[in-house]
Amino acid sequence: MSVNPPSLDAPLQVPGFRIGTASCGVKSADLKGKRTDLTMIVADVDCHVAASFTQNRLRAACVDLGEQTVQQHGQNIRAIVANSGNANAGTGVREGEWAQMMITSAAKALRVFPEQVLSASTGVIGTPFPIDRIVEGLEEAASTESDWQAAANAIRTTDTFAKYASRSVGDFTITGISKGSGMIHPNMATMLAFIATDFPINQTELQAVLKRVVNLSFNSISVDGDTSTNDTVYVLSSGLGLGHEAVENTTAFEAALTELCIELAQLIVRDGEGVSKFVTIHVEGASSTDEARHVARCIAVSPLVKTAFAGSDANWGRIIAAAGNAGVAFEAGDISLRCDDVVMMESGNLHADYRDADGMAVFAQAEFSITLNIAMGNASATVWTGDFTHEYITINAEYRT
Repeated sequence: MSVNPPSLDAPLQVPGFRIGTASCGVKSADLKGKRTDLTMIVADVDCHVAASFTQNRLRAACVDLGEQTVQQHGQNIRAIVANSGNANAGTGVREGEWAQMMITSAAKALRVFPEQVLSASTGVIGTPFPIDRIVEGLEEAASTESDWQAAANAIRTTDTFAKYASRSVGDFTITGISKGSGMIHPNMATMLAFIATDFPINQTELQAVLKRVVNLSFNSISVDGDTSTNDTVYVLSSGLGLGHEAVENTTAFEAALTELCIELAQLIVRDGEGVSKFVTIHVEGASSTDEARHVARCIAVSPLVKTAFAGSDANWGRIIAAAGNAGVAFEAGDISLRCDDVVMMESGNLHADYRDADGMAVFAQAEFSITLNIAMGNASATVWTGDFTHEYITINAEYRT
């Protein structure tokens, strides 16, 4: 199930990059040859990289290794290698050995240094990593010529469609792919996102830009309130390696990257496990953006709110109760609430013209918005979420089988 599966434009090729994919049978040897589950994003030149990682304390080894590589060699990256089907997490000491073997083998296949390779894994947690099958697949992926759509397919787990997007910034291109469907909640979610650009930007500025962009996109979505072990966003820039001079004004680039990442993030919610509704939650009138985002997240993650969404029940009481659980000191008598253009509450009171049938009609739509004003200041934030349906339980009850 997904909300309005999108018709996506073909992703644009990015100068300085090529794609390789392979089928390794990561989740099961019986699947080898039946679906791709390994991808390489390979740069022809040294790239600058920016990254954002999960804040879950149980972090997969590939996340720790990636963070070290970004810090120590972030101006000389040549490849990202990623697999789906197995997270290589929660298995103790061996997962670090397996993650390093994946990096070393990829570097050998690509004829680059191991410190120039970033890795990522996604899938089942706590299952031994089939490193032998992956090593075999790395040679295949290194020697194939594929495309961004194939790469987006290769990183899918329970995703029902591949997620990709492109933007242009003058003569430069940004293309990205993402995966994610369940275990989605900041900071971040069971998601991977890999983005490439030929926009010429130094690493320090790229990292600063990505931090702002992630807060407005991948850290503003929630499907089920769980944050995973492997969440990673990488942005690679080939521009300086291609001989371009660094662009001093990065405003247009940041705007384009923000649009792209919001699109990828929203696609994750639209493809959320069991999701049948796409809901935009705006919180206005907060003292700070952080407070506004926190209140919005509390609404987005509430099982009672999400099941009301699923049942097309305009239960405004559940929404304001979830907001009240956020620990933000707004006054109940000051808040206002509307769904789309239907005003439910104003200044703490049920609006005189509100009729439950009007609210129900909005909640029956596949897409709608909730706007809560907490009357404390001028800050606001937006979070995107979905509903909870019986299908979510079915998918996750059977995830390992």
